[in-house]
Amino acid sequence: MLQVDQVTRCYGRRAVLRDVAFAAAPGEIVGLLGPNGAGKTTLLRLLACYLQPTAGAIRVNGLDTFRDSLAVRRLAGYQPERCPLHDEMTVGEYLRFRARIKGLSFLRVRRRVRELTGQAGLDDVRGRLIGGLSLGCRRRVGVTDALLSDPRLLLLDDPFAGVDAEEVRRLAALIAGAGRHAVVVVSGHALAALAGLCTRFLVLRDGAVAADCHRHDLQARLGAAGVSAEIAGTSEAALRKLAARFGAAAAAVELLDDGWWRMSWSAPDADDRRDAISAEVVRHGWRLRSVQATVPALETVLADLVAGRRAAAPPREAA
Repeated sequence: MLQVDQVTRCYGRRAVLRDVAFAAAPGEIVGLLGPNGAGKTTLLRLLACYLQPTAGAIRVNGLDTFRDSLAVRRLAGYQPERCPLHDEMTVGEYLRFRARIKGLSFLRVRRRVRELTGQAGLDDVRGRLIGGLSLGCRRRVGVTDALLSDPRLLLLDDPFAGVDAEEVRRLAALIAGAGRHAVVVVSGHALAALAGLCTRFLVLRDGAVAADCHRHDLQARLGAAGVSAEIAGTSEAALRKLAARFGAAAAAVELLDDGWWRMSWSAPDADDRRDAISAEVVRHGWRLRSVQATVPALETVLADLVAGRRAAAPPREAA
């Protein structure tokens, strides 16, 4: 459905994107990640036909974004980063206006707006002026606008920026629904929200693809579970002996500012070890403040990839 072939985009002599290549099929929700200035917004503008590549080619459903720009735009829905809306219109007026611009028939406009406002949770604000809406609600209006033409390619630039947890949940549900039959490319810095939504992650750094990973690949690389305990009334040497009894030859032991010791090590059966550790601490007469199993979060892995702290598999080649 979406094919990006060795795309480069320059502003003057400065290359903002360099040899970007990937392909995506309907049903994929691609999280476009990277630090500020990595080229995320530029890539989305290229996909939306707002810009054209300096070199390379982009095809949507076999259509070239340069030669068949109007046809590609009919297949795409795009919400820019700033989510521009007409503040003087009501939500219903605005969505009907946008639907007619996108070529929907009169009967189709009414049916589609009613359907999408229900899915987006906008029924209660359909008669309110957009200028009086909260940021999160405005974001939902923007995503609804992008969905009006039932796009095959949905492009969202940082839709979770500045919104609260409940609005993130509503937006994610709306985007996930669209992702069942379309290619979705969504950028942003809200890694927790993107980790729970996306099926694949494309990381840009300095305009190039630094990582291209599917969710299941990353989850397989999360690393082993571990045990972490905070203990007082003993010594570092005694804690290392305790860890060795549980098969942890390389436990990390550190003295905290308040005088407690934190002991941690990798353990595939971390949940099963907590009660045994607690019993051993009690038997020695030490004090135990906490003992817990820890598992690396996908959000942490994504943050490491974005910052370049974690090695990534070589980027996937476009098919």
